[in-house]
Amino acid sequence: MSRNSFSRVSSSHVSRRRLLAAVTAATTSRVAGRMAAAQTPAAGAAAVTGPWRDAAAIPATLPDDASPRFRAVADALIQAMAKHGVPGAALGIRMDGQEEHAVFGVANLDTHEPVTSDTLFQAGSITKTFTGSVIMRLIAEGKLDLYAPVRDYLPDLDLEDASVAARVTIRHLMTHTAGWWGDAFFDTGDGDDAIARLVRDRLPELPQLFPLGMFPCYNNAAIVLLGRLIEVATGEDYRSAMQRLLLDPLAMNASTFDPDRVERGSFALGYTSSSDGVVPQSPLYFPRGLDPAGGLWSTTREQLQYARLHVADGVAPDGTRLLPVYTTQLMRRPQARFVGITNIQIGLTWFVQEFGGIRLATHDGHTFGQHSSLLLAPDRGFALILLTNIETGGGGADPAVLTTATRQYLGLGEEAAQVGMTDGPEFAPDAAPLALAPEELAPYAGRYATPNMAITLRVANGQLLLSMENLSVADLIHPAIEGPTPQDVPVSVISGERLAVGSYLIGAIVRRPDSTVGWLRFNILTLPRVSDQ
Repeated sequence: MSRNSFSRVSSSHVSRRRLLAAVTAATTSRVAGRMAAAQTPAAGAAAVTGPWRDAAAIPATLPDDASPRFRAVADALIQAMAKHGVPGAALGIRMDGQEEHAVFGVANLDTHEPVTSDTLFQAGSITKTFTGSVIMRLIAEGKLDLYAPVRDYLPDLDLEDASVAARVTIRHLMTHTAGWWGDAFFDTGDGDDAIARLVRDRLPELPQLFPLGMFPCYNNAAIVLLGRLIEVATGEDYRSAMQRLLLDPLAMNASTFDPDRVERGSFALGYTSSSDGVVPQSPLYFPRGLDPAGGLWSTTREQLQYARLHVADGVAPDGTRLLPVYTTQLMRRPQARFVGITNIQIGLTWFVQEFGGIRLATHDGHTFGQHSSLLLAPDRGFALILLTNIETGGGGADPAVLTTATRQYLGLGEEAAQVGMTDGPEFAPDAAPLALAPEELAPYAGRYATPNMAITLRVANGQLLLSMENLSVADLIHPAIEGPTPQDVPVSVISGERLAVGSYLIGAIVRRPDSTVGWLRFNILTLPRVSDQ
């Protein structure tokens, strides 16, 4: 199999089935995994049929002078790679002005090409924070205003809800509170106008799921619109503007949005776990129109160069101030809260947490076949980047890394298990099921749906059961391999009308102002109730 076998896939060859919700956010696929494991405990407990017979078989490049705490994190990663079938990974940690890096496994299971320090991985949705950083730079330069309506810069902005089109602000976009369906994974070509075309041709088709600003719901399309604002404010295409305003000043010379540049060097193929074990996943690249939401490829060293910008509150590694202090601090300030989630909130493109006075900024990246995680504790001078080349196992590996690292470097205790986007939103400190009679469960029953996914809650034999369904959307890009959707998973109701599978929080009932059930918050997505059947 050649390294080009999983390159760009033209829209004419893409199935019209929906994009798996896991692409929207790493956490969503983890919730589905929790439910699948609940359905088949034996299978869920079994080790993945992966590329490694055990942890000792995983090649690793760990410096001889690695610190004990870095070795502890690397050991946790190696064990998780073996457990979850992760082919390759790269790890970087910065603390107290010192950086340590290591690489593990292979970039390509067919050729056994090893992961090296130069191997490019997909940063995925970590890219959203790059887009947000450039937006804040343009705000500081007076070219954009955080609280201004988007129509001040895009007078022809068209959305399904005309009143939303007139009122939506840059802040709504950066906090995922715009309210329209965000899984706009459409191919609008490889030209410089790809983002403009997605905004012009596809955004008007996206249904409004809830009122503007009501609560957050992860929204890729809103971040794409931010990318279009960057183009309008700079007069450049998105890639050129990002290069000039962020990548070049940070000396991120290898990082790129361009697939041709990716394939000129070492890069990681994408994989997924299936009934046949760990297998290649495709397509490898997102269409260019999605660049602002998840198109960046990078290395651990260059991701930490970016992380240093935020840890230093806007000062680049060479001492140049790229962002005023107020912009980076505002990005990490809580702006919006998910219904029923207490330990993670939305900042401006960052997700933010605080434990024991330690303030964290974090973002995951989840693509068709890769998973990444970036975590910052700016007040402690700490940053961590993990890059992996499997979309299911990578999400399984990162809790081990984040838990171990925050204990070793930040001194966290039990709360370390809540750190990050992967497990944080699933943490339920009070997961004891409420003893509800069938008539008390009945108001929750119904069908909750967006254009590309549906969740049905029903009551049977006194138990609330949850099923998922993939819905077809014309032209929507999806991964070649999609696992089965959970069916009739027993779900308990815990305090605050939250829903749990075992001890894991998966969502919450969201009520309208008139107290009727209006939505289901499913991890960091929100689905409107479309029927009571």
